[in-house]
Amino acid sequence: MTATREMNPWRLEWLRLTRSPRGAVVILVYVFFGLAGPLMAKYMAQIAAYASSEVTIVAPVPEPEHGLVNFVSQGSQTGMIVLLVVAAGVLSFDARRGLATFYRTRVTGPFALIWPRFVATAALAVTAYVLGTAAAWFETSLLLGGLPAGPVLWGVALETVFLLFAVAVVATAATVGRSTLSTAGVSVVVLLVVLPVAGLVHGVGDWLPTRLLTAPAALVTGATTADHLGPVAVALAATVALLALAVRRARAREL
Repeated sequence: MTATREMNPWRLEWLRLTRSPRGAVVILVYVFFGLAGPLMAKYMAQIAAYASSEVTIVAPVPEPEHGLVNFVSQGSQTGMIVLLVVAAGVLSFDARRGLATFYRTRVTGPFALIWPRFVATAALAVTAYVLGTAAAWFETSLLLGGLPAGPVLWGVALETVFLLFAVAVVATAATVGRSTLSTAGVSVVVLLVVLPVAGLVHGVGDWLPTRLLTAPAALVTGATTADHLGPVAVALAATVALLALAVRRARAREL
């Protein structure tokens, strides 16, 4: 007789990631852009020439850093949107009243619901980004030349901090709207519209967590890790504050 393992929030999130296509979709998106970035950097001039045969386009000679820069510029937008949609589906546990009642009556409080979902989603995000970076790094080495390991690895570390912050934003957004669509919409607007616009204000952009979104590209083109310590501190503090706010709002919300 085979013993069945007891279901708990952590096991539920593991099964959600491994038995649904959500995790695979996020990983595939980042890996795709990781592979596409160096190719675009290598053959951009030829692609542009075919697309516009009557116009002469002068493109710079591709350098190794251009492969990673292309991955960051392309993947940071599309990949982030896909990640936010998936995270919204995971963290919007109040979206369906029946399931919300089921979940809430089987845990000690909102923290026990939010924390496993936050950790699992953040782990997925970091894994997808690491695999995308590895793909971009490998193909850049083949097509354009080697990249120094230090800036690439520090870039992954800074991006990890941003991804934790981004998932925390989704967790809080899930307590504002009830549907997955509204949670994803609020998250996209905050992370990809409001914060970047706020960053245009002189002196503000240097401290915003969204600066970490492009940090991997900045590091391979001359920036230093010290240039990003301010956004790291703000992002970590904001992540803790957002999770605390999400738990508080979820506890006060009526089904």
